[in-house]
Amino acid sequence: MFMSEKKGFVTSKKERFAYCLFFLGQNILWGYAGYVETFLTDIGIAAGTAAVILLVPKLWDAINDMLFGYLIDRTRFKNGQKFIPWVKIGVTAIGLTTVALFAIPESMNETIKIVWFLIAYILFDISYTILDAPAYAVTTVMTSDVQERTSIIAGGKLWAMVGGVVATLLVPMLRPKLGWFVACVVFVVVSVIMMVPMMFFVKERHSETATAEENPGFKEIIHYLKHNKYLMIALVAMLLLGIASLEQKMAIYVGRICLGQENTATLVAAGAAVSVIIVSAVVPKLSRKWDKFYVLCAGLAFTVVMNIVAYFVGYDSLVMAIVMTMLKCSGLGFWSVVIYMLIADTVEYGTYKTGTRAAGISFSLQTFVAKLKNGLIGTVVLFSLSAVGFVEGENAVQPAGVSDGVWALFCLLPAVGFAIALVILLAFYKLRSDEVQVMSKYNNGEISKEEAERSLAEKYGSAGKA
Repeated sequence: MFMSEKKGFVTSKKERFAYCLFFLGQNILWGYAGYVETFLTDIGIAAGTAAVILLVPKLWDAINDMLFGYLIDRTRFKNGQKFIPWVKIGVTAIGLTTVALFAIPESMNETIKIVWFLIAYILFDISYTILDAPAYAVTTVMTSDVQERTSIIAGGKLWAMVGGVVATLLVPMLRPKLGWFVACVVFVVVSVIMMVPMMFFVKERHSETATAEENPGFKEIIHYLKHNKYLMIALVAMLLLGIASLEQKMAIYVGRICLGQENTATLVAAGAAVSVIIVSAVVPKLSRKWDKFYVLCAGLAFTVVMNIVAYFVGYDSLVMAIVMTMLKCSGLGFWSVVIYMLIADTVEYGTYKTGTRAAGISFSLQTFVAKLKNGLIGTVVLFSLSAVGFVEGENAVQPAGVSDGVWALFCLLPAVGFAIALVILLAFYKLRSDEVQVMSKYNNGEISKEEAERSLAEKYGSAGKA
């Protein structure tokens, strides 16, 4: 779908394939790392303790992501590139730090386990920022055409969804046979191989012709963020939607506790995978027919309803549990594709309003939110498990009532999160695709300030540069 030659596109088929393959690999690795909460409880750390230590690195994230976003925007390498060199550094770093994260021996003293985990997790977070923010930001310099950029991002997110699904399906099968560490090494090697082609085939074009400030200082970045309200709205929505999308974190617990054995988690995940992949593939087509914002909102509304229905249907039937999981997970396919398109749109809005192009800082904030929501998902899941009486240990016997509590968490927490995010987007996010295209043309010097303001001034005010 995203690999064919497109009329008017400046990016090549090979280039888009490498971009998509990168996200397939990255999210296979990220998907494995997403089981860190289960890993911690399996090596004997209490769920409540694990929940607390997962929050500690997030304090560093607030500094880490802003710092590297600033460095990305300020740095231009000798070859003229801004983003790809960071990707090269990040691929190596993320591989090594992921292995370190899952190398903690179960036999160690608990205090040493916690210290090891905190150090490894902080380094993992830094590596992820170095890798992820430039990987998304590069789309703003691959092409100036909003539709082409939308197609590239959609392709990347579709393959990212597949990567996450691959991890979700394979971890429950391979992890029990190989153990946490060996399985981690296998996943890392495969993922890194997939990420390498992007380093050599993706081209940075647009940065050479953009008229906006290419190396913004601290003052310019603060001004950019202050006047980019839609970036903030999109990030808040992303955080809420991310926390609400807890199916991967809960799959093992649903399999073990509600459905009777861990490997049934693979069946539930497979059902969710089919739903997510289908929706992710369809969303770009829908976004070309209707504005992507409305496509997103329709998908979120459907997901809220399906999560509530799933709760009342229950888990007595494995078949029905899988069917309802497919339906309730459809929202993940909507938001995880479209939200990144919205972030790219807010870069154009921020540039239009301030005259500063700060794609690096924008996508580093997106990366910060992505990591924050994953940390918060883990914390929410672990605290919630404790609240319903969950007992730690891979082979622990669970008290009566825990299975009903786990199913309620699986269904009702997503319904609440998606509903709140939907209300926020409908009330406050006003950017639309046709208007963003005008902003992009102005930002890149293709049309004059007068031409841009003729279309935009009534709704968005005057452009922020002469």
